[in-house]
Amino acid sequence: MATTHSGNFGTCCKDLADAMSVPPEKFFRVEDNGVLYFTIGYVPTDKGPGFYDQAVIFCPFCGKQLQTKEQIQAAADAQ
Repeated sequence: MATTHSGNFGTCCKDLADAMSVPPEKFFRVEDNGVLYFTIGYVPTDKGPGFYDQAVIFCPFCGKQLQTKEQIQAAADAQ
């Protein structure tokens, strides 16, 4: 089993740190529950764009595990 990266999101590599901090196209975000999400697409609606988000388990740049499915589920259950 892989070891989960213990630092804050974006500290595993410079690429993720840059992707999380470069506006205006910020597709990574950390919710109030502490889960890191990535916007993977959008759909136009009558009220503006609707976004499809996915919880990030592995860094898409360096491959380090950032969170587990169990951590994500526990955060969702705590809300």
